[in-house]
Amino acid sequence: MSKPIVYVAFANQQDNHLPLLKKEGQHIKNALRPLEQREFIKLEIDESVELSDMLKTLAAYPDQLAIFHYAGHAESTELQLEGGSAQSKGLAQLLGEQQALQLVFLNGCSTKGQVQQLFDAGVPAVIATSVPIEDPKAVEFSAAFYQALANKRSIKTAFEFAKASLEAAYRSTPEMTITRGIKLKASPTTPDTLPWALYLKEDKATEALQWRLPYYREIGLPKDMVQYIGKELKLNRYIVMVLDAMARYNKDIYHQMVTVKEGREVKRDSSAFLDLVIRNFPWVIGSQIQLLRQKQQANQARLEQLLSTYLITSKVLYFILLSNFWEQSRKQQVNFSKSSMVAFGLEKGQVLTTNFLERVLQLFQLFQSYELMLFAPEYEAFCEQLQANGHLAKAWNYLETLKQQLVNNKLPAAIETECLKTEQAVAILLQQTAWLADYKMLTVRNISIDNPRFGQKLYEHKLGPLNAIVNTSLSLYDDAANRLKENYANCKSIVLARSEADLSTALNLSPFIIDKNTFLNNDHIDLFIYGYSENGVHAYLAIKHSIFVALKNEKGTDIIDTSMTLEDFQEGRNINRQVEQEDDFGFGAAFGFEETTTATSASPSVFEILSYQFEQLQTDLPNR
Repeated sequence: MSKPIVYVAFANQQDNHLPLLKKEGQHIKNALRPLEQREFIKLEIDESVELSDMLKTLAAYPDQLAIFHYAGHAESTELQLEGGSAQSKGLAQLLGEQQALQLVFLNGCSTKGQVQQLFDAGVPAVIATSVPIEDPKAVEFSAAFYQALANKRSIKTAFEFAKASLEAAYRSTPEMTITRGIKLKASPTTPDTLPWALYLKEDKATEALQWRLPYYREIGLPKDMVQYIGKELKLNRYIVMVLDAMARYNKDIYHQMVTVKEGREVKRDSSAFLDLVIRNFPWVIGSQIQLLRQKQQANQARLEQLLSTYLITSKVLYFILLSNFWEQSRKQQVNFSKSSMVAFGLEKGQVLTTNFLERVLQLFQLFQSYELMLFAPEYEAFCEQLQANGHLAKAWNYLETLKQQLVNNKLPAAIETECLKTEQAVAILLQQTAWLADYKMLTVRNISIDNPRFGQKLYEHKLGPLNAIVNTSLSLYDDAANRLKENYANCKSIVLARSEADLSTALNLSPFIIDKNTFLNNDHIDLFIYGYSENGVHAYLAIKHSIFVALKNEKGTDIIDTSMTLEDFQEGRNINRQVEQEDDFGFGAAFGFEETTTATSASPSVFEILSYQFEQLQTDLPNR
């Protein structure tokens, strides 16, 4: 499959210079370069374009050009290129011959007059202007649009994001519209107008609105690598095959599976491939896969660990979507109806019985009902697969049935066969969630501002990545370069980011997934996931164990809750808070000493902020 071409053309004039045109080009390059580096797109840029340059580029990519962006002086009938003009009628015909073209963005003055000619030539979507535009706003609008488009947003949601960005930056923001055809309300002509509109060819409007830049490849691993895995591995073979799906999102996966000797690629030892699966998933999920190494025999322990991997993965998918829904509903001030109540609370007995993928589907339907913006657009395809009668739906049904059997203490008779089938079913789920390898899960503790005089303001994050092979590998960044960011995320939180370089749109997963040591001021990272609530107290399970082991709380450290104080941790008290008294043979009672069996403390809870967040969640979302 050919990579789509994004063609960006700039033209300036000495006698009517646009000082910020170069800055606009830099913003677009910064947004799109990561996609080009990962070989999803090809970026063509003409910084001082003449008509001959434009003709050469259009001729070179007749079946690949996806976006044509022009920035510079323009009118309703022409684009003012360097050394001459391009007439809109002829240019529209040239662009109409581009079979893969999805969008024309004319970021110049009063380009609305060219829209109908582009429609007549077959172009499905055009962003154009109805009046003259100011240079600074033109830069800000296009920068926001391409930043959103590069972050997996559709044309529709990228346009809305760019619109909202200007609304946040300027006090007066007249309406910008998405319209089918070119019939618009009379556009304001005051100096403060924001004149962009997204115009859609009526017979192509639906497809054009949903179009996105590619963020994965159709092919993952080479066929010979897939065969190599099947031949070399027996245990966890299907889990390792998840690398094929991961490689569709991250081309570096394959390069980590081979080494180059004397100019020839040589496959690495297949025993290390499971590490790649673990490291490329967030540790919340990777920890469960890592535990499969310790459960090599086909018995109840391995079966439980496979089901634990299913349960934790399902919970993570649900909590990501729930956090997204919570954030978007607050932002858009959604008024919920009774039919749109959200189920998010759990009692202890529901931890193993709740169907979290069913909850994912219910939430996704609410996203569609209220037209909310998905943080991870991959949920669209994932939920389609859940509802289809395909491999994912069948694996889901099998895993839920098996889970209920184990909850009811009904162990399958053919345990070896069930272990293999369960591994296959879990692998299918992990393949469909391999897109998580394209995101960064981070723990963010504290944030400080580095604001030197006449220098760039930067935000120093005390943070660490949540990807590892073993729990002891999780740690905070020591390198200052990895801590300084141009924008900031929420602190005291686990966040999910599309790119670690840009935390401005990171999704906060608090209070559902937490780093315990954030609240205890320890350097080590120790992750817990929300388990259940009892009497207003919220309990968390350690993800370094199987969920079955964590629920038993046999070690006294696998469950923590939001009522715990610093003294509870210092003295090793677990969730029950019961301190067993040594038998003094009644000696203390002889002297009238009162014995206590429950530890008390006047210290506040170290997780007080999490309790507040749960209270806010219950206020914001109608719970059932």
